[in-house]
Amino acid sequence: MKKTYLLVIMAAVFAICSCTKVEYIEVTGQVLAVKEVPVAAGSFQLPITVENTNRLVWKVRPIHSWLHVDDSDWKQNAYNVTVRYDSNESSMNSRNFARVGHLVIETYDGFVADTVVVKQRGITPSMKLENVTVEALETKCLIPFNTNLTDACRPGITFSADADWVSGIEYLGNGKELEVGFTANDGIKRTANVTVLFVDAWGDEYKAECVLTQKGLE
Repeated sequence: MKKTYLLVIMAAVFAICSCTKVEYIEVTGQVLAVKEVPVAAGSFQLPITVENTNRLVWKVRPIHSWLHVDDSDWKQNAYNVTVRYDSNESSMNSRNFARVGHLVIETYDGFVADTVVVKQRGITPSMKLENVTVEALETKCLIPFNTNLTDACRPGITFSADADWVSGIEYLGNGKELEVGFTANDGIKRTANVTVLFVDAWGDEYKAECVLTQKGLE
């Protein structure tokens, strides 16, 4: 199988490489650069220079609907591609958190040459749990959970407790409470730390903790 080579000259705002050395990038589908953009809609220039222009024809294709390329025709040699991105501002009907999109640089002969990752900011996730005290013979309680996370964020949320007498934690459908199960306590008072962890699209972690106290019979 023949090899083709792609060279992208990255501006300083591209975060993966801060050096000025020019390198030829073999067509492997690797992440070539990461571009971080603000919440408001805007655009940036993606400067690309291609070697072996008599053989290699290429274009940039967004694979997320909030990214747009003004000129999607096949190109040769050097070209500055204008990439536009939609606003990620929240509204009365939506809460938009940080998101990640991808631009694929692909060649006419079917190679997915490289990708550029675009990271757009959004509102900051917030979570707060309240400490709860329960009676010794209780086996279930509700913990108030104040958060701006939506149902769409649930795949990125995990729940845990640092005590084996806590049997399960469930995020209720109202989005305001956690239902926690546990065993009855026939001994002395005991406590467990309950933790909620959310990982957003950028890989950033957000954590909330509280203390569940169960009274004892002794």
